[in-house]
Amino acid sequence: MVSNVSKRRWLRCSLPISLFGSLLALLLAGQALAAADADELLSTLKRKQLELGRQKNSADSGQLEYSWINPINLRYSDSRSTQFDRTQKNRAFSVSVDQPIFKSGGIWYAVKYAKASRRVGNLGVEAQRRALIKQAVAALINIRKNGYQIKKQKLLIENDRIDVLRKKEQFLSGDLDSGFLDQAILKKNQDTLALYALEDASSSLYMQFSNLSDLDPEKAQLPRFSLMTQQRFMADNVDLAQARAQILQKDYFNTMTWARYLLTLSLQGSYVKPYENSSVFGGSLPHALDAYTNYGFSISMPIDVTSYHTIESSRVDYLRAKVDLADRKREAANSYENVRQRVVIIDRKIELAKEDEKLYDSLVQSTSEKVEAGEMTPYDLKTMENSRTIRQLDQKIYDLERQLVLLDLYEKSYEAIQ
Repeated sequence: MVSNVSKRRWLRCSLPISLFGSLLALLLAGQALAAADADELLSTLKRKQLELGRQKNSADSGQLEYSWINPINLRYSDSRSTQFDRTQKNRAFSVSVDQPIFKSGGIWYAVKYAKASRRVGNLGVEAQRRALIKQAVAALINIRKNGYQIKKQKLLIENDRIDVLRKKEQFLSGDLDSGFLDQAILKKNQDTLALYALEDASSSLYMQFSNLSDLDPEKAQLPRFSLMTQQRFMADNVDLAQARAQILQKDYFNTMTWARYLLTLSLQGSYVKPYENSSVFGGSLPHALDAYTNYGFSISMPIDVTSYHTIESSRVDYLRAKVDLADRKREAANSYENVRQRVVIIDRKIELAKEDEKLYDSLVQSTSEKVEAGEMTPYDLKTMENSRTIRQLDQKIYDLERQLVLLDLYEKSYEAIQ
């Protein structure tokens, strides 16, 4: 069963089609990719690991929440003694408890500390979950990007071969120096080696995705991200939420620490039922087998020479948590600005590729006319058409790079966990 934490929305995006067949619904631009949908990216084993992490965190925090309650001790004893040349027998059953009911506020803050620790742990699991989903989405994006790069590289190689044929004809006719032909051959070989590298990287990308997901990467549709505002990024940042929760956790622990060295009021009680109780002189004493109770209270306060240092250490942890939050806020703001600037640069690349595509459109048209007129060869037309297609592929590649950059923001953005 998916916990409440996993049911919170993981990221906002537009999804052009059902993400994974019947599992996901059609989402319009700007809508959220629900956590349940995002979880479908992860394999069954990954989801099980995360769920067990949540369960362990719940169990650990539950143990902390009730740690102030002392156990009830049950005891049965059966003893024999041969002192004074006579065997003495004693058998009894007892129930006893020694329970603090007041620890100068320490009990109240111990419960608060346990709840704060549960939230810190849940946020930690959530951050881990989102990191895994980011890896899966990034692998999926890179698989698509790699596919476009392979197509582009094949077109470059085709243009290289055409260039080699041209230069070979010119060289054989004595119109071109051999150095130019060598450079053309070298470029074709370099582009071919680059293609081999891309094909080799493809298998690694598929392996990365398969390690994280049970889905078929060829059928999975990519989510679509847009640049969120800095205000929203800072407000919904999972790292900042965890840092805030840690401040509260450290504050409660600090209070617990100094309360440990103040007054503690405890109640004690026991019930004892003897079954056999022989005296030194033989037989049992009157009423020795009657059940009886003990009860009372105690007030204690430890005097510990290390108390100052222990309290100071917890106080410093609390202050350091506040500094960590301020530092993480600065890092988050810098991260957002870095992403924004990178998106601007990528957008410029996309616009440039679009301009080049328009230019190649006109060149293809004019080259086609000249081929029909016999002024140019079909090789010239094919080169222009390939170059136009390359710039179209560049636009798709740049767009996927843009999505990878934006993914850094969406990894950290979430809706508050209740």
